[in-house]
Amino acid sequence: MLKDDYDFRARINRELQARRAACKILGVEENATEEELKKAYRQASLKYHPDHNPNDNDAGKKFTLINCAYELLAEDKPCSMLLEEIKSWPGVPEDDKYKLDNLWGHFLWWREKFF
Repeated sequence: MLKDDYDFRARINRELQARRAACKILGVEENATEEELKKAYRQASLKYHPDHNPNDNDAGKKFTLINCAYELLAEDKPCSMLLEEIKSWPGVPEDDKYKLDNLWGHFLWWREKFF
């Protein structure tokens, strides 16, 4: 396998992990509509806003992750903090929709993302 192919597959895996984590953070399905994303974002923002949780030391971090998750899912803006955060999670939710251990799974993911 060529090095470029490996790097491409690694980027796809990271992006899929980030999208799954963003869905988990906002509590939405992968195919959530724009309205559902906005609603979930507002609810999570209110729940984890640092002003509403003065005793929670991680409230600021949670709030920033909520913003990152929304930007990734709604506006397709990647967030490096989200990728760093999911590295520390014991397990990003697994989804059997795409089997990324083979080229067919990568193709199916790519086809749905771009078409």
